[in-house]
This record gives sequence, C-alpha cells and structure tokens, in this order.
Amino acid sequence: MGTRNILLYLSILTLLGCSAGKKGLLMNISNPGSFDRDNEMVEVAWADVRQKLSLLPDQTIIVTNDAGKQTPCQLITNGTKEVESVIFPVSLKAGRTALYHISVGKPESFEPLVYGRLVPERKDDFAWENNRTAFRVYGPALKASGEISNGMDFWAKRTDSLIIDKWYRNDLSGIASYHEDHGEGLDFYKVGRTLGLGMTAPVYDDTLCMGDNFVTAVILDKGPLRISFKLTYAPYTAGGREVRETRIISLDAYSLFNRVTNIFETDTTKLTIATGIVMPDKNTEANAPIITFGDNTGIIAYETPGNETNGTIYTAAIHPEGFGIIKVSNGHFLGLNSYQPGTPYTYYAGGGWSKAGFNSFDEWTKYVKQEKQKIDQPLIIQID
Repeated sequence: MGTRNILLYLSILTLLGCSAGKKGLLMNISNPGSFDRDNEMVEVAWADVRQKLSLLPDQTIIVTNDAGKQTPCQLITNGTKEVESVIFPVSLKAGRTALYHISVGKPESFEPLVYGRLVPERKDDFAWENNRTAFRVYGPALKASGEISNGMDFWAKRTDSLIIDKWYRNDLSGIASYHEDHGEGLDFYKVGRTLGLGMTAPVYDDTLCMGDNFVTAVILDKGPLRISFKLTYAPYTAGGREVRETRIISLDAYSLFNRVTNIFETDTTKLTIATGIVMPDKNTEANAPIITFGDNTGIIAYETPGNETNGTIYTAAIHPEGFGIIKVSNGHFLGLNSYQPGTPYTYYAGGGWSKAGFNSFDEWTKYVKQEKQKIDQPLIIQID
C-alpha cells in the first residue's frame, strides 16, 4: 500500500472513530433572547432519547457539553411508572448556541439542589426548596388544630444550602426559631386565611371562594434538579356549586418561581378564577402606600411591607397567556381570568428578598419581566 493510500486509510479510520465517539443524541441549544440565561432547565422528551440511543433496560445516560464535561441531569416521571423526559441546566449568552450530547454512560455524583417532604412533626406542613428559595403549604393536622390556610408560604433564604430539615429540627427543639434570621434567612411572610403568595381560587360575586388545608400530598419527582408534588383538597363551594381542586407544583434548581397547575372541577361550563398575592392589613389602610406592578400580558407583582430587621419580600405571579383583569380586592392583589372547569390552569409564582439580591422593587419587577420573557421565548432545542 502506497504512502498516499495509507494516509487516506488512516484518515477514514479517524473519521469513523470520531463518529463512533459521537454516537448518541446531539442537541444544538440556542438562546433566542436579548439577555443571558443562567442555569435554565432544558427538557428533552425521553422517547427521542430512547429511540436515538436504542437504550437497554439496564443502561444509564449522561449529558455532556461541547467540552465533554458532564452536566447534572434528572429523569422526570411526573408521578408515573415511566420516564417521560430528561432535564438539565444550560447557561447561554444572549443570541448564542451551544452543543450538548446525551449518550450511554455512568453519571457522576453531585449534590441535590432541590428537596421537599411532608413534615408530620409540624402538623403536616408540606415544605419544599431549591438552592435559592423555599416554600410551604399547610396540611390536615394544622386544620384539626383550628388553623385553616389555603395559601402558599414563602421562606426567605440567603444560602444555597438546603435548610428545611435543619430549620424545622432547630425550631421544634427550641434551639433556634425559623422566625428569626440566624444567618441563612427566616420565615416572616404572613399567610393566614388567604392565598398567600400566588395561589388561585374561584371567584363568585366578587368574593374569593377558598378551600381549606390540603388533604393529601404526593411527591411526583423528588430531585436532584426538580421537586414536584400533587396536592388534593376537600370539596368546597363557590356560588352554591361544589368545587373539587387539585394542585401540581414544581420547583427547579436555581429558579425563584414555582410552576403551578390547578384543576378545578365543578358542574358548570365556566368559572372566574383569581391568582392572588395577600396584602397585609396595614398595607390596605387608607393612607398606607401600596406598591404593585400589574401587566395584563401576564404579570402581577407586589412589595410586601418590610422592616429594618428582616428586610422586604418581593412577590409575583406570572401567567403565560395574560390576565383578563388585575385589581386589588378581598385583601389581595389579584389577576383574574375566565376558566373552563376540568382543564389545566398553569402559571408561575415566587418571591425575592431584599437581603438576597434585590435592592428595590424596580429591580424585582425587571427580574420578573425577564422571567416572563423566558417563558415566552424558551431556549430552542434542535436535535440532530
């Protein structure tokens, strides 16, 4: 074989080797927005992965970037027995594109960035968190003690550690109250008999018709990048009609916003429902300043009255398809929409804190507007 033929043969082998090394699912992921995206979760259908990789039952997958470095990933089941998708975080500058690769391999270990559980030792709270924020809702044991609350609570965090178990343990043992800041944050958001931070309820005759505490809580996906769970509620009435409600809530690592899907079932073809943010009594007095931002394209935001010791909580809810009406009513800042019973109603709710990155309400609303743009213009995934 001549020298030229040997070189050609070696070149062919090299190309074949590179092709074999790239076996798997290749994705070009693009940022169509005008601002950078940091650790935004990308979701790929598991059917595409399984088909491309011809996966065997005992095989696992890895996600790598264009430098060959593994990226944390999670298989999503949505509470079923089958994998439905795979998620992983992506950071991209505005207008840029990056290559990612899913292949058969052994995933590296990494610390979970989300967590959640039922807390029976604290009257059946359900609490959940990620590396930036934390929340809770209230369960049947608390209702049995006389405290009824249908709303979502917000825990102000300034640590990327997962703190739920620590805060509950220290509070219940008397070591340290989670209503006081010991360097990691605290719970000073007031919920009571309200929707709290961004929950949704039917409206009848200009009155919010809220359910009671949840009856059951079931975890659908438990991390390490997404925590999701389903809450069911006892039937309640709205305008004389019985309403049955379920909520599915999910929180991704790095995000300040929960994705919330409500389903209300009742024997009518149309309901009016409202997503609401509670406004404390002192902020609804005649001479008290009310600091809000409303945009019918899909944003309601509110600055909760703060104090020098604890700082200020900023809140918001985002509906991708917009709000029909935005107003202050029933002690809440509300976004109202017409709704067809039995169908999913999906939106986003979350908060920020003046001691964890937001120096003003203007900064918070700018952030919320960008979150809305991310929802409207998600990262583009092109599979090769």
